[in-house]
Amino acid sequence: MPFLAAASENVPVSDREDTMLMFVGETLDVLSIASRREESAWQAPAVAHVIHRKDLKLQGAETLGQALSLVPGFFMAPKEGGILPYLRGIPNSALFLYDTVPLGLDTTKSVNPLGYDLSLSSVKRIEIIRGSGSVLWGPDAFAGIVNIVPMSGKDLDGVETGISYGAPGNQQAFYVNAGHDNDNWDTFFSLSARKIRENDRTANLINFWGNGEKPIPYSQRIGTENPEDAHYLEASGRMSFQDWLTVSGRVSDNLTPYTVSDSGGNPVWQESRSIPQRMFKLEAKKDMGQNSALRFMSSYSLIRPEYHIIDRDLKQEESTFYSEVIYDRSFFSRSGLFTGGVSYREKRIKNAPIWEDFLPDFLGAANEKFLPKVSTEDYHAKLRSVFGQYSHKIGEADIWFGVRDDEHDIYKDHISYNTGAAWSPSSQWIFKLLYGTAYRTPFARQLLETEEPDLEKIKSFSGQVSWKPSKQAGLSLSAFSSRIENHIIEDPYAGLSFPNNQNIIGLEFETYLSPTKDIDLYANLTLSDNDGPNETYKYNDYSYIREDGTRVKHYVDIEYPYNIGPKIMINFSGIWRPFEKVSTFIKLGYVSSDRLILPRGEGEISFSGRWMLDMTATIQDIMISGTELDISVRNLADRHYSIPGTYSDIEGSPFSVEITIRKKW
Repeated sequence: MPFLAAASENVPVSDREDTMLMFVGETLDVLSIASRREESAWQAPAVAHVIHRKDLKLQGAETLGQALSLVPGFFMAPKEGGILPYLRGIPNSALFLYDTVPLGLDTTKSVNPLGYDLSLSSVKRIEIIRGSGSVLWGPDAFAGIVNIVPMSGKDLDGVETGISYGAPGNQQAFYVNAGHDNDNWDTFFSLSARKIRENDRTANLINFWGNGEKPIPYSQRIGTENPEDAHYLEASGRMSFQDWLTVSGRVSDNLTPYTVSDSGGNPVWQESRSIPQRMFKLEAKKDMGQNSALRFMSSYSLIRPEYHIIDRDLKQEESTFYSEVIYDRSFFSRSGLFTGGVSYREKRIKNAPIWEDFLPDFLGAANEKFLPKVSTEDYHAKLRSVFGQYSHKIGEADIWFGVRDDEHDIYKDHISYNTGAAWSPSSQWIFKLLYGTAYRTPFARQLLETEEPDLEKIKSFSGQVSWKPSKQAGLSLSAFSSRIENHIIEDPYAGLSFPNNQNIIGLEFETYLSPTKDIDLYANLTLSDNDGPNETYKYNDYSYIREDGTRVKHYVDIEYPYNIGPKIMINFSGIWRPFEKVSTFIKLGYVSSDRLILPRGEGEISFSGRWMLDMTATIQDIMISGTELDISVRNLADRHYSIPGTYSDIEGSPFSVEITIRKKW
């Protein structure tokens, strides 16, 4: 849950806010991504938020997208092949990390681990920052950061197992967590798997690409094809020796089939996405006296995406090596703290797909000669960085300033910076002002079409006031303003947009109240709006063949309004504990109207606002000690509704039920 309460009474008063993070009635682990050190979200130099493992269980959250949907500023837009995340009105703008290692792809910003491709069964907590974070985290920490913190042997000394079944889709899942904590070392291992029928829609176009020179005849394209089951497999582990050496890793494999149709609804074809990942990480820390420490981290990740589009496979590979050294030092009797470092990142991309045409235009019976052009390219990118941040405490206030210099070998160098202040006149109040800049690395198509392309940049301002008079009540109000420059969108209708700019403003309000020891109530509200020009694209509306056989494309400029997602989002939620070992969680959420701009300027489809109701019941020590039963019900109203898809409107998520049984051994 999102709010902070009083500090632990076992911690000295002067150290409380720096060492312990409190939710309603519970001590939680600290936040580690705001300053690259452990600190409380209450005083962190950021608009910070923490979701703990216990909260994920109470909410019945099975995916990262479900967990983030309760956080102000976030909107999870379901699409045919996954989820498009918005943060503060900007799509695909958060940097997703697993154990501080980036999870996304460099070739596209639209692949994020928001579904079952990231298991929450071994997650200790989720750390969230809303606002620019490039100074300490580099490229793509644009509008925020989400860090998945895995469990360790210190969190579980034993074995925990769980099995799940859900409907519709005949969902079947299991996980096993095993940990051991010794005096000098600890180990942890997790294995999880899920199988589900996520799509029942039958395709009627099953062949198209033919021999790769021209499409097969239309009569041979038509048929019937039922979707496959989706599957997700993940293994992760971690081993630590004392407080100075940690080795960790994660391996995952998945297949996500989905059905796509154009704006007319015909034809309907099948696609699938598989994004197996391998990640390994080494960390070491050396204390250099009482006031300083040296930290080293190195990681290697390998991602091999594979896309199946009707009857064609596109395979690519992305490998990343990253290494950094960070130096921490305190000054002036610990009133000042400096964190600085150097880092090196090297990426190798093989077979990055570059689409030059709009696929649905080629699938109809009128096209017998042309295939949409999609090429593949390889490239190699190196990034060297120097960064530092200094914070200083003056009375009841903290001030900070940070700067980062990134030197790239294939696109323009960039300097990002941040500054801010936090003032806490009493233990009940805190005021924060933050300003920072960040940038996003270019799309693969930009790198291949432009030498040293300009980078998309954001200037972000945030102000926050928080009040927590007691463990039973609190509220927080945040205002933000973002200026995006050199803004470019990757659009399936027309490739990349021309550089643009947008101004986005918004408010985020959240509050909690515990009227009794058995009831906790929560609410949050997000309001946002934007101002700026339409997105403009160069669109290939038709092609023809000259007498010499060469293909000639005709282009027009088309415009789409910038889409910030819903301008109003509301969440009401609560926990009721009617008995000692029984708890119920209920969430009522609202998102305002949205729209889908149809391709080629053919108009738009409007979607009205909707309310969604979810409930979860948790029963502990059911039948056997250490056994826990969860029953989660989503979309309880079972109201049929449509939402924007990629090319057309699609059906929203149906009513669903999932039952999970856990046991600690």
